[in-house]
Amino acid sequence: MENINLIITLAVMVFMMVSFVIQKWSFGLTAMTCIIALALTGVIDVKTAFSGFSNTTTILIATMMVIAGAIGKTSLIQRIRSVMAKAKGKSGVLLILLICAFTTLLTQLMGMTAVMAIMLMFVQTLDDDDASGISQSRMLFLCATMICTWFGRFPVGMGAALPLTTNAYYEGMVGGDTSQLLGIFDFLKVGLLPSIIGTVYCLFAWRLIPKQNLKTDAVDLGGAANQGGASTMSRTHEIIVYLGFLATIVAFFFSNQLGSYIYLIPAIIILVFIFTGVMTSREAIAGLTGDMIWMVAGILVFSAALNQSGAGEYIGNLVLKLLGENPSGLLVTIVFTVVATVMTNFMSNNGTVAILTPIAASTAIAGGMDPRAVVSLVSMASCLAIAFPTGCSAGTLAYAVGGFNPIKMLRFTLPYTLIMMISLIISANLFFPVYG
Repeated sequence: MENINLIITLAVMVFMMVSFVIQKWSFGLTAMTCIIALALTGVIDVKTAFSGFSNTTTILIATMMVIAGAIGKTSLIQRIRSVMAKAKGKSGVLLILLICAFTTLLTQLMGMTAVMAIMLMFVQTLDDDDASGISQSRMLFLCATMICTWFGRFPVGMGAALPLTTNAYYEGMVGGDTSQLLGIFDFLKVGLLPSIIGTVYCLFAWRLIPKQNLKTDAVDLGGAANQGGASTMSRTHEIIVYLGFLATIVAFFFSNQLGSYIYLIPAIIILVFIFTGVMTSREAIAGLTGDMIWMVAGILVFSAALNQSGAGEYIGNLVLKLLGENPSGLLVTIVFTVVATVMTNFMSNNGTVAILTPIAASTAIAGGMDPRAVVSLVSMASCLAIAFPTGCSAGTLAYAVGGFNPIKMLRFTLPYTLIMMISLIISANLFFPVYG
């Protein structure tokens, strides 16, 4: 019976991987289909199949998405754009520093597509004949690169939920051992130095980006283009959102003292938003039940099924055999960083993380390693999706609007990717030596 459950679980995992790659169905639909398949075949029971929705990780991620969405509708984003507009008459290093700084700031507050929509509106005001070499297309691609460089680094908005999302992919394999799970500041610890190094590279190497004519009709920005525009909120509502956001961030800093109450704080903030009219209950429910929530809830259960069926141990031992007897921790981190970086340039970030994290964790656990180093590398390497237009929404928009040739772009993107991978590997091994 155990062998049958192992085979079924592996078969379901293959389906999940293929579905994530071809992207014919949403990630959430795929994850829940896999869970239902495991329940129908008896690998897990019905109660376990739906336990992901009541998991505290899922709840925290869902509530943080709603709060981050509320911030994106305030006039804060408009004020940031106004400051950027004042800099459009400047040139040289100062302008580039401002572009990089504001892109980094916006990346902590809103999604990739919305940030690119805002920055596109700004870069279109730049002079394409600037004597310093600054052009619209170069700055647009620089913005996309900065988004990939700093995405999810700070525990702000969705950045606070990303480590928890990563944990959801493998926490069932470590039996609730919190010492082997990522904290909300771990991405900042591991990723800060690589992000700084990547930024320095961009500041000096942006001239390697070819000059192109922007094709603003090449992509439909949809509603994202309106994000960061004039706020429709009253001043009172904006103050409520800022205070709620601040209270949530402060709560994260005292997570050890608050214990399980940390999961209630964002939910309380959302209730305050609804009762004060900042958002309607329908808007809150829409944010709490998005496709990403389905995916997280499904992956949580699937990671537990990998452990219960023995599939996780089987996969880990298989990868260990491929790596050779007693592979060094450095080799393990290099392999998964390279694989994640290559994969994420041809498929989505979320798909790459969802596929590789359970495998990386299984490999680390089977080899007696600290899984945090490997899974953090998988998650952060999956953001380096700038070499091809299929990797992430920021890259897709930059390539579409700028009309860039991915092969010609390699003179900029290849050194960037190599520098980021090397610095990530070094940083992760400093903070989380895989053999302790």
